[in-house]
Amino acid sequence: MKEQLIAEFEKYIDPEQAEATAHFFGITPGGYGEGDILLGVRVPISRKIAHEFKEMPENEIVELLHSKVHEHRFAALEILVSQYKKNPERSRRILLENIEAANNWDLVDVITWKILGMWALEHHDEKIFHEFAKSNNLWKRRIAVVSYMAFYRHGVMGDGPVIIEQLLGDKEPLLHKACGWMLREIYWRVDKHFVESFIIDHYNQMTRTTLRYAIERMPEPQRKQYLKGEF
Repeated sequence: MKEQLIAEFEKYIDPEQAEATAHFFGITPGGYGEGDILLGVRVPISRKIAHEFKEMPENEIVELLHSKVHEHRFAALEILVSQYKKNPERSRRILLENIEAANNWDLVDVITWKILGMWALEHHDEKIFHEFAKSNNLWKRRIAVVSYMAFYRHGVMGDGPVIIEQLLGDKEPLLHKACGWMLREIYWRVDKHFVESFIIDHYNQMTRTTLRYAIERMPEPQRKQYLKGEF
């Protein structure tokens, strides 16, 4: 099945699209995605191909997870999400054993939370995110923040704000964005007043990027006040 999936992707290779989007994924010399191969296949097509091979066996999924081709890893992760409903423990185990495959923002933000976040929510077990938040690996830290999307979409906060607080001072801009994005989700889906208080309490520790993301859904007058630090 793996070879058939790869053959399907080859039908949609678009060098111009790959070149145009490479900088979005840091696939540049010295970038966080350096070494990746980008085919230029658009996400809806990648998802469609992954769906066609959703019954792929574990050994072939793992082989795809170790591919240098970005879209192959995307498809493998999407297949794991498809298989999660039938066997959540298995999907989670495969992902954790090959977590290095989730090494770009789209793989983390679009996919991994649907496995790791959902499992943590369903099993009331958030230990992995506290471990990941302390990791030297950028993507594990981002997973620790973004996986709580599963919680927020169910109106649950969990330890998400604790993780965000720990990573407010992170050196990586991708973490600044992730923290702000998740605060915005808490504001929109869970508890507006909590986020308002959180921003006031941590205003001096937040980067402007985190703040701007966090307040995006606030009414315009309130948003301007927070930007100026007028509480």
